[in-house]
Amino acid sequence: MSQYFVLPSSWRGWLVLAGFVAVIVAGIWPVIGLVNRPVLVMGLPAVAVWSYLIIFACCGVMALGNLLVAEEDGDDD
Repeated sequence: MSQYFVLPSSWRGWLVLAGFVAVIVAGIWPVIGLVNRPVLVMGLPAVAVWSYLIIFACCGVMALGNLLVAEEDGDDD
């Protein structure tokens, strides 16, 4: 029987997976519903600021994943 999902094999992989799951959860409807209020933050609606935070968090998790995988593989470029 073939396996449909590849699970992480180290704590670093689980950490990156948890980061991605957190970013996905931050961007789905129930959380957005909590943020979508008529409040201005630095001149922008709160939901727009939340969207920027999600984008930066996604970039941060990807950068962290690249660093952790490079440490795990032992690549010293």
